Amino acid sequence: MLTLRILRTDLRIGFGFLLVTAVSFLEPNGITGICLLFCFMHELGHLLAMKLTGAEVTGIRFYGGGIGISADTEGLGKPARLLVYSAGCLTNLVFALILRDPINLAIALFNLMPVSYFDGGMILRLIFPNGEKLLNIVSIVTISVLIIAFFDSALTVPAGVSISQIVTLFVIIASELIDREV
Repeated sequence: MLTLRILRTDLRIGFGFLLVTAVSFLEPNGITGICLLFCFMHELGHLLAMKLTGAEVTGIRFYGGGIGISADTEGLGKPARLLVYSAGCLTNLVFALILRDPINLAIALFNLMPVSYFDGGMILRLIFPNGEKLLNIVSIVTISVLIIAFFDSALTVPAGVSISQIVTLFVIIASELIDREV
């Protein structure tokens, strides 16, 4: 992972992100590139909310699974933190409505999953500050359902799915495991 320090902000670029970006140029329909663009818009929503609430951006991370912006939100009140955590999904929902685009809707719903790492998990943690055990259980159940659904459908490849999309999925999974911060 490449790390740069710019204006008190760590900028990290994972090799998985570079590979996913390169693969997106090989696709005939460009769906991976479109998804990356909408992920970027999602993070810009978070960034705008951070600027509006006075949260200090501490890091920007480009990795195989997309883009992530981290900020110091501890000094913010609950409403401001809720705005920061939900702004990315709200941005995708607005663009889904304006563009009548299912990809933006999927990105919003994916990020709203009640998994501690995603926006939905952070929102749940904010609403239920003593519910860490509940959040862990919900995260495990959600991830288990996704794994079961994946293996259930893994035996058949849907029409229209290209080899580059399958490779991209595996790169995202691998980069999440490799590039994850300790």
